[in-house]
Amino acid sequence: MAAHPNPGARATAGRPAPARTELGTKLLIAAQWGLTAFGIFCLVGVAVIIATTPDAWPL
Repeated sequence: MAAHPNPGARATAGRPAPARTELGTKLLIAAQWGLTAFGIFCLVGVAVIIATTPDAWPL
């Protein structure tokens, strides 16, 4: 991966930008993973409910 020509607005003259991400970015990534896990949990849960109650689901 090539280096970025613009180190970022937070970098000062002669110093590279900080390597760690900001707190907001970390929170957004955590929210994405949380929603992904919740979605998978719901899909599995619906499949289990459909499998255990076949009379209630006219599929």
